[in-house]
Amino acid sequence: MFQKSLILVLMCIFYSFLPAEETEQPPRKFNIFPIALYNSDIGFGVGAKTFFKNYFKKRESFDVTIFASSKGQQWYAFQFSIPDFELRQGQLYPLAFDLRIEWDKLLVSNFFGIGNNTPDNNFQFPREFFRLNPVFSHSFTRRIIAELGYQFTHYVVYGYDLNWGTITEDTPGAQPHKVSFIFGSLRLDTRNSHINPSRGYRIYLKSGLSRQGLGSDWNYTLYRLETSFYRNIFASRHILAARIWLQDISGTAPYQELSKIGDGWTARGYKADRYLDKAMVLTSLEYRFPLYHPLGGVIFTDAGRVAENLTSLTFDNWHFNIGWGLRYYLTTFLARFDMGISSEGMRIFFNFGHVF
Repeated sequence: MFQKSLILVLMCIFYSFLPAEETEQPPRKFNIFPIALYNSDIGFGVGAKTFFKNYFKKRESFDVTIFASSKGQQWYAFQFSIPDFELRQGQLYPLAFDLRIEWDKLLVSNFFGIGNNTPDNNFQFPREFFRLNPVFSHSFTRRIIAELGYQFTHYVVYGYDLNWGTITEDTPGAQPHKVSFIFGSLRLDTRNSHINPSRGYRIYLKSGLSRQGLGSDWNYTLYRLETSFYRNIFASRHILAARIWLQDISGTAPYQELSKIGDGWTARGYKADRYLDKAMVLTSLEYRFPLYHPLGGVIFTDAGRVAENLTSLTFDNWHFNIGWGLRYYLTTFLARFDMGISSEGMRIFFNFGHVF
């Protein structure tokens, strides 16, 4: 509770003392996107995502998502940014602040074990988490940005059966636990947009640590290098996008924080958390094209694998998928629907924002 209160106080202080821009103000913007979908895991789901930009004329934005389903999933997310991500893209700024607060209860999570060759299973159990994530950033140039952030997460897992043999009481992360994680990052970003880039590239280097001295139940260190590239092909709204992501974790981390292959942000043809381990390599390629404004389409492929460490990563036993999706573009964000197909079947994911 102290950590939550401290961050909220810092946000209020930072927000109240930030002067209004003397230059021409961007227009106020408001978008609301209703959510209505069906999935065999969560049942019928309804909700809404709302986005406010520059309502207080300080170039800020508020992003709120509320979602619930007939089988008990609940997802609530709040994001505050000042200046707004899109407004500060490619701009010089002395200081920016982002705060994300999220709670997600999922009744049908999975655990397949740790390693690149774990067998599939249909054992499902509830999992929920609360997350608090404040981040300060500074632009050295219009393209080079540094970040310093903190992430506190409280996980609860319950309802699993020890007779399954996949998860035990000794599995890291099987018991309720806390992760207190501090990180820094450096980003070289030449993209022409944060929401829907059509040209440029992004190189993102992140390093962070979780320590019991910070209030965590785990001691581990994370290193991440992610690069993405964008360019127009054929015509202005036809975009080819590519990504390469390397990640390594040293120490002891709960399974929820391990490197992963499988979910709506990594390999979209596999169940969430399908392959877990300390190290990961992932590649993605997308062709994004217009359909009927504001609707667009995408064809994609993802491939990658996990390993015990970076030196164990090889070109053998990679996990591939292909797929297609739809994008609904609004002025302040986009809604995403993806269908991935792999050797293990078909998966459907719905979320907001491009995968990369």
